[in-house]
Amino acid sequence: MNARRVIIWVLFLAVAAALYFLSGEVDRRSQEHEREANRLVQLEDPLNIQSLSISGSEVPKAMVIERRDKQHRWEMVKPVVCAADGMQVGQMLSTVLESQVTSRISDPGDLKQFGLEPPAFKLVLTSRGGDKAELLLGHLSPTKEFAYATTPGSGEVWLVPPLVRGAVNRSLFEMRDKAVLDFVVSAVNKVEINTGGQVIRLTREKAGAKPLWRFADGGEADPTAVEDMLFMVHGMMAVDILDQGIHPDKMGLTKPWGGVVLELEGGGKKGLIVGGKVTGRDERYVRRLDGGPVMVVQKTSLERFGQMNRFKLSQRRMFKVERDDVVALSVERGGQAVKFAKQGGQWVRTQPPGDEKSGEVASLLVWDLVNLKWQKLLGTTGLAGLDKPSIVIKLTIKPPATEQGKAATVMVKQLILGQVDKASGLLSAKIKGDDRVFGLDAGLLKGLPTLPKSDTKAPAGPK
Repeated sequence: MNARRVIIWVLFLAVAAALYFLSGEVDRRSQEHEREANRLVQLEDPLNIQSLSISGSEVPKAMVIERRDKQHRWEMVKPVVCAADGMQVGQMLSTVLESQVTSRISDPGDLKQFGLEPPAFKLVLTSRGGDKAELLLGHLSPTKEFAYATTPGSGEVWLVPPLVRGAVNRSLFEMRDKAVLDFVVSAVNKVEINTGGQVIRLTREKAGAKPLWRFADGGEADPTAVEDMLFMVHGMMAVDILDQGIHPDKMGLTKPWGGVVLELEGGGKKGLIVGGKVTGRDERYVRRLDGGPVMVVQKTSLERFGQMNRFKLSQRRMFKVERDDVVALSVERGGQAVKFAKQGGQWVRTQPPGDEKSGEVASLLVWDLVNLKWQKLLGTTGLAGLDKPSIVIKLTIKPPATEQGKAATVMVKQLILGQVDKASGLLSAKIKGDDRVFGLDAGLLKGLPTLPKSDTKAPAGPK
């Protein structure tokens, strides 16, 4: 093939490639234009919706919900003033804004036959810039495959996915924030809880990164247990909300069964009153300290709260250490020891040496040990086996950061285990340096590592 033909073929291929890519670009732009034209809601700034309203023949009470810029939260302003459920609002807006018109009826005739005159639902969206869009939704099609929709003045009826109708068809309760008490857990400085007449008061002290909680008499509380309790209160959700027909006496709110009062940073105070049982249902009435609606919560939501007592909230941990600070572990019994060390962030058995999976038991055991709590103080009656301990567990703790030039001190904590105390059924234990005798759940023994069988065999004798 001569040079002239080569040049002609190169030019031909270049033109063909250009036409191919041009055709693809035209198709892409055509599809984008079609998607834009079929958008269910036409708004210049759909990502910054400032307010929405839902009304219509199937809406008992019209709702208006607005965004509060400072908190970036949604608030219902009609028919009641209260916090809105941000997740429900977000899901509805996402469905409506992302949906497309599937088909169009250009000469629909009487809109009543489609449930659009009057509309079953009327959704009005207003953007931050003041742009407004209205969507009217009617009946489902006979096959339930589509829902009928339109916008004022369009002259058409649209067929849209039925989930659009479902997204807008929300009850007043669904759109309200159902959190019983809204607060920031880390901002709580004082707690007063009343569970069936038992009052417990707690105060948080500033103690570095992790808070220190104390009871009113100065006794130390378990920060994790207190935090869990606060998250439990924070997570309570109402199954019903009553704005009218409130009778505090009949609902047990004037002489409440219990409650919680929280003092927050900055001097604010929030709380909850737990009233009587709802007749015929496993539910109770609750109300916030500052009044407002009466909420109904399931009995199961209050069971853990009702079981709170000083013992459960007390600091009963055997080791006050963080899991990540433990760098070595040994379990000694019968004159032999199994040792582990953390190497490169992974636990490895160092005595006897093990493979990469040999340290898995240590990782689990460290987790159990840092969360280990005593069940009872046994005193002098629970000394079973502590004079000759059956097992000694040692935790080596990473030294804290020190000033430059000063040597870091490694800390070793020892847990000494005896026998199971016959009177209590608990495993007797001591911490080296502490004179108290603790009773532990005997199930701890099941998770302790033992020497591999190959290392426990006696050496073979001469043949």
